[in-house]
Amino acid sequence: MKIQYQKKIALLLILFLLSACQSALIQTDGSYLEIPAQATIEITQPIDVAPNSARAFLQGGDVIPYARLDLYEVNCEIEINTVSENRQIIEAGVFDIISIAQEESPIVKRKGIKKQIMIASLNYAWASDSPVDIKRYYHFKVSAQDSKRKSEVVVRAIICRGAQDTPFNAELPTFEQMRVASGQYIKFNF
Repeated sequence: MKIQYQKKIALLLILFLLSACQSALIQTDGSYLEIPAQATIEITQPIDVAPNSARAFLQGGDVIPYARLDLYEVNCEIEINTVSENRQIIEAGVFDIISIAQEESPIVKRKGIKKQIMIASLNYAWASDSPVDIKRYYHFKVSAQDSKRKSEVVVRAIICRGAQDTPFNAELPTFEQMRVASGQYIKFNF
Protein backbone atom coordinates (compact mmCIF):
# COMPACT_ATOMS: atom_id res chain seq x y z
CA MET A 1 0.00 0.00 0.00
CA LYS A 2 2.85 2.38 0.84
CA ILE A 3 4.50 1.69 -2.55
CA GLN A 4 1.27 2.56 -4.43
CA TYR A 5 1.05 5.83 -2.49
CA GLN A 6 4.67 6.69 -3.37
CA LYS A 7 4.00 5.93 -7.05
CA LYS A 8 0.98 8.26 -7.01
CA ILE A 9 3.03 11.04 -5.42
CA ALA A 10 5.83 10.55 -7.99
CA LEU A 11 3.30 10.66 -10.85
CA LEU A 12 1.73 13.84 -9.49
CA LEU A 13 5.15 15.49 -9.20
CA ILE A 14 6.02 14.55 -12.78
CA LEU A 15 2.69 15.96 -14.03
CA PHE A 16 3.23 19.14 -12.03
CA LEU A 17 6.71 19.64 -13.49
CA LEU A 18 5.48 19.04 -17.03
CA SER A 19 2.61 21.50 -16.65
CA ALA A 20 4.91 24.12 -15.08
CA CYS A 21 7.02 24.14 -18.24
CA GLN A 22 4.11 24.81 -20.56
CA SER A 23 4.39 27.00 -23.60
CA ALA A 24 1.92 27.91 -26.31
CA LEU A 25 1.97 28.85 -29.96
CA ILE A 26 0.47 32.09 -31.25
CA GLN A 27 0.32 32.83 -34.94
CA THR A 28 2.41 35.71 -36.15
CA ASP A 29 1.80 36.80 -39.73
CA GLY A 30 2.11 33.45 -41.46
CA SER A 31 4.08 31.56 -38.81
CA TYR A 32 3.73 30.62 -35.14
CA LEU A 33 5.39 32.28 -32.18
CA GLU A 34 6.15 30.06 -29.20
CA ILE A 35 5.29 31.67 -25.90
CA PRO A 36 7.63 30.67 -23.06
CA ALA A 37 6.32 29.80 -19.60
CA GLN A 38 7.74 33.10 -18.18
CA ALA A 39 5.75 35.31 -20.58
CA THR A 40 3.90 38.33 -19.20
CA ILE A 41 1.28 40.82 -20.28
CA GLU A 42 1.56 44.43 -19.18
CA ILE A 43 -1.34 46.84 -18.87
CA THR A 44 0.50 50.09 -19.45
CA GLN A 45 -2.05 52.63 -18.21
CA PRO A 46 -5.29 52.76 -16.20
CA ILE A 47 -8.40 51.55 -18.05
CA ASP A 48 -12.01 52.33 -17.10
CA VAL A 49 -14.59 49.57 -16.74
CA ALA A 50 -18.16 50.74 -17.28
CA PRO A 51 -20.68 50.48 -14.44
CA ASN A 52 -22.46 47.09 -14.16
CA SER A 53 -19.73 45.39 -16.18
CA ALA A 54 -16.69 43.21 -15.55
CA ARG A 55 -15.03 43.86 -18.90
CA ALA A 56 -13.18 46.56 -20.81
CA PHE A 57 -12.96 46.26 -24.59
CA LEU A 58 -10.10 47.32 -26.86
CA GLN A 59 -10.31 47.64 -30.62
CA GLY A 60 -8.27 49.61 -33.11
CA GLY A 61 -5.98 50.74 -30.29
CA ASP A 62 -8.78 52.39 -28.28
CA VAL A 63 -10.86 51.50 -25.24
CA ILE A 64 -14.43 51.31 -26.52
CA PRO A 65 -17.85 50.54 -25.03
CA TYR A 66 -19.33 47.13 -25.80
CA ALA A 67 -22.07 48.76 -27.89
CA ARG A 68 -19.41 49.99 -30.36
CA LEU A 69 -17.53 46.66 -30.54
CA ASP A 70 -17.31 45.39 -34.14
CA LEU A 71 -17.32 41.60 -33.92
CA TYR A 72 -16.05 41.39 -37.51
CA GLU A 73 -12.78 43.06 -36.48
CA VAL A 74 -10.04 41.79 -34.16
CA ASN A 75 -10.57 42.91 -30.55
CA CYS A 76 -9.27 42.30 -27.04
CA GLU A 77 -11.03 42.28 -23.70
CA ILE A 78 -9.78 42.64 -20.14
CA GLU A 79 -11.90 40.68 -17.69
CA ILE A 80 -12.01 41.52 -13.97
CA ASN A 81 -13.44 39.65 -10.97
CA THR A 82 -16.04 42.16 -9.83
CA VAL A 83 -19.14 43.86 -11.16
CA SER A 84 -20.05 47.18 -9.58
CA GLU A 85 -22.75 49.78 -10.05
CA ASN A 86 -19.93 52.31 -10.19
CA ARG A 87 -17.15 52.83 -12.70
CA GLN A 88 -14.06 50.72 -11.86
CA ILE A 89 -10.45 51.32 -12.86
CA ILE A 90 -8.00 48.66 -13.92
CA GLU A 91 -4.61 49.85 -12.70
CA ALA A 92 -1.46 49.54 -14.81
CA GLY A 93 0.66 46.53 -13.92
CA VAL A 94 2.49 43.42 -15.10
CA PHE A 95 0.68 40.07 -15.12
CA ASP A 96 2.06 36.55 -15.30
CA ILE A 97 0.34 34.30 -17.82
CA ILE A 98 -0.99 31.31 -15.89
CA SER A 99 -2.48 29.52 -18.90
CA ILE A 100 -3.36 30.09 -22.53
CA ALA A 101 -6.30 28.44 -24.26
CA GLN A 102 -7.35 28.58 -27.89
CA GLU A 103 -11.13 28.64 -27.90
CA GLU A 104 -14.10 29.32 -30.14
CA SER A 105 -17.70 30.38 -29.62
CA PRO A 106 -20.63 30.15 -32.01
CA ILE A 107 -22.68 33.28 -32.63
CA VAL A 108 -26.31 32.83 -33.67
CA LYS A 109 -27.85 35.55 -35.80
CA ARG A 110 -31.46 36.15 -34.79
CA LYS A 111 -33.83 37.98 -37.13
CA GLY A 112 -35.03 41.35 -35.86
CA ILE A 113 -32.26 41.72 -33.25
CA LYS A 114 -29.50 44.22 -33.98
CA LYS A 115 -26.85 42.53 -31.81
CA GLN A 116 -25.99 38.92 -32.44
CA ILE A 117 -26.33 36.48 -29.56
CA MET A 118 -23.43 34.37 -28.36
CA ILE A 119 -24.62 30.87 -27.56
CA ALA A 120 -22.53 29.10 -24.93
CA SER A 121 -23.66 25.61 -25.89
CA LEU A 122 -22.27 24.33 -29.18
CA ASN A 123 -25.07 21.77 -29.36
CA TYR A 124 -27.74 24.45 -29.13
CA ALA A 125 -26.03 26.71 -31.66
CA TRP A 126 -25.52 23.97 -34.23
CA ALA A 127 -29.10 22.74 -33.76
CA SER A 128 -30.46 26.22 -34.46
CA ASP A 129 -31.91 26.95 -37.89
CA SER A 130 -30.41 30.46 -37.71
CA PRO A 131 -27.08 31.15 -39.44
CA VAL A 132 -24.06 30.53 -37.22
CA ASP A 133 -20.76 32.43 -37.21
CA ILE A 134 -17.70 31.55 -35.16
CA LYS A 135 -15.25 33.68 -33.25
CA ARG A 136 -11.89 32.12 -32.40
CA TYR A 137 -9.79 33.57 -29.63
CA TYR A 138 -6.90 33.28 -27.18
CA HIS A 139 -7.88 33.24 -23.52
CA PHE A 140 -4.96 34.30 -21.30
CA LYS A 141 -5.55 33.60 -17.60
CA VAL A 142 -3.36 36.02 -15.67
CA SER A 143 -2.21 36.83 -12.16
CA ALA A 144 -0.73 40.14 -10.99
CA GLN A 145 3.02 39.96 -10.37
CA ASP A 146 2.80 42.39 -7.48
CA SER A 147 0.90 40.34 -4.90
CA LYS A 148 1.06 43.27 -2.45
CA ARG A 149 -1.27 45.38 -4.58
CA LYS A 150 -4.33 46.32 -2.57
CA SER A 151 -6.49 47.03 -5.60
CA GLU A 152 -10.12 45.91 -5.40
CA VAL A 153 -10.14 45.46 -9.17
CA VAL A 154 -8.49 42.10 -9.92
CA VAL A 155 -7.70 41.25 -13.54
CA ARG A 156 -8.32 37.57 -14.17
CA ALA A 157 -8.11 37.22 -17.96
CA ILE A 158 -7.19 38.94 -21.19
CA ILE A 159 -9.01 37.64 -24.24
CA CYS A 160 -8.05 38.48 -27.82
CA ARG A 161 -10.49 37.48 -30.56
CA GLY A 162 -10.04 37.08 -34.28
CA ALA A 163 -12.60 38.52 -36.65
CA GLN A 164 -15.92 36.71 -36.48
CA ASP A 165 -16.67 34.71 -39.64
CA THR A 166 -18.26 31.54 -40.94
CA PRO A 167 -17.04 28.32 -39.28
CA PHE A 168 -14.55 27.44 -42.01
CA ASN A 169 -13.19 30.97 -42.45
CA ALA A 170 -12.84 32.22 -38.85
CA GLU A 171 -9.23 32.42 -37.65
CA LEU A 172 -7.36 33.10 -34.43
CA PRO A 173 -5.86 36.60 -34.28
CA THR A 174 -2.20 36.96 -35.15
CA PHE A 175 0.25 38.52 -32.71
CA GLU A 176 0.35 41.69 -34.82
CA GLN A 177 -3.46 41.92 -34.89
CA MET A 178 -3.61 41.60 -31.08
CA ARG A 179 -0.97 44.31 -30.73
CA VAL A 180 -2.90 46.66 -33.05
CA ALA A 181 -6.27 45.95 -31.38
CA SER A 182 -4.92 46.70 -27.89
CA GLY A 183 -2.84 49.71 -28.96
CA GLN A 184 -0.76 51.41 -26.27
CA TYR A 185 -2.88 49.88 -23.46
CA ILE A 186 -1.44 46.36 -23.51
CA LYS A 187 2.12 45.18 -24.07
CA PHE A 188 2.59 41.47 -24.79
CA ASN A 189 6.00 40.40 -23.41
CA PHE A 190 6.68 37.20 -25.33
